[in-house]
Amino acid sequence: MKRVFLPYYLSRAVLSGAFSIVVAGLTWKAFALAAVLFGMFLLYLQSGWFTVDPATPLFPIRRDERGREAQRKALIAALLAGVGAYLLLSALSLPAGASVAPAPLAVSLSVLVYFISQFVLLARA
Repeated sequence: MKRVFLPYYLSRAVLSGAFSIVVAGLTWKAFALAAVLFGMFLLYLQSGWFTVDPATPLFPIRRDERGREAQRKALIAALLAGVGAYLLLSALSLPAGASVAPAPLAVSLSVLVYFISQFVLLARA
C-alpha cells in the first residue's frame, strides 16, 4: 500500500463500512461485507486494469479505452440478462399463479451479471 493513496484507502474504508452497516446492520456479516468491499477497492487500485493518477489521491483511478470497452460490454450483458430474466419470470409466474415478483429478481441478476462480466473482461489481459 502506497502512502500517497492514504486518502483513497481511508475514504474507501469508511464507504465500505457505512454501506455494510446500512445493508447488514451492526453484525458480524457487516464486518465481513465491509472487508470484501474494501478488498475490491484495493484490487481495482492495485490490479493494473486502470490508469492511476497519483496527482488526485482521493480519486486516482482513471478508465482508459480498454476499461471503457469492458464496462460497455458488461453493461450490455447486464441489460440483456435483466430483460431476459424479467420476461422469463413474468411468463412463468402468470400460468402458475405464483406471487413471484420478477422485477427485484431481474434487477439483482443484472447487477450480478454486470459486476461478474466486468471482472472477467478486465481480468483477461
